[in-house]
Amino acid sequence: MFHALTHHPALTQAQHRALPNVSNTDLSNLKAALLGKPNTLNPVALAYGSHFHTAVLEPPHYARTEERGIKWADLETLARQVRRQRYCRDLLYRGQAEQSYTATHTDTGIGVKLRPDLLVHSRAGRQLTLIDFKTTSSPDRAHFLTTIEKYDYDRQAALYLDALGSTRFLIIGVQKKAPHEVWRVELTAMPGLIEQGRKKYTALLRHHARQVAGLSIPLTVPAPLAMA
Repeated sequence: MFHALTHHPALTQAQHRALPNVSNTDLSNLKAALLGKPNTLNPVALAYGSHFHTAVLEPPHYARTEERGIKWADLETLARQVRRQRYCRDLLYRGQAEQSYTATHTDTGIGVKLRPDLLVHSRAGRQLTLIDFKTTSSPDRAHFLTTIEKYDYDRQAALYLDALGSTRFLIIGVQKKAPHEVWRVELTAMPGLIEQGRKKYTALLRHHARQVAGLSIPLTVPAPLAMA
């Protein structure tokens, strides 16, 4: 499905974003445009997410800034909650954080870029697990599960798994409000979810390729799965 996978270990987040390749976020923007619902990004929410990831994944690089609207104390509480959770602490100890990769989608020739939050190799070296940390306003785990398709986490998981040749994709959901629960969700254990995500990213990459070629076709969105 993909070839020419290349690791770019020294890239910063800003350098990664500057790459001309298509990201999962670009696919979200393309989907929104095709459906006539352009994404309106909240700069405070984007900054909050970026600083939260730094606090969790690269704490030596974390520092408060002069950016307004960010509740720093709340952000730091969430980061501590994740880092003190035993399972997450083990992942963070063994994993590689914020590594950039590029690859080429074989069917369309479109270059993609990926920057998983965390990559963890099994101790035997046979499994590669991708971990993505998501803050959420969901009141409970059941509600959080309903956001997987709403925010196209299935598409992100399939894209990353296929491009990197990984075996597992985990989401660590972190509840923004008290009691600040931390939920572990393995998307690769949900029947049909990754295949659904694969159909989504394939359709969007084909749309992108046709746009580059000056063509246009209507977008077909896969029917949602029933979540357990």
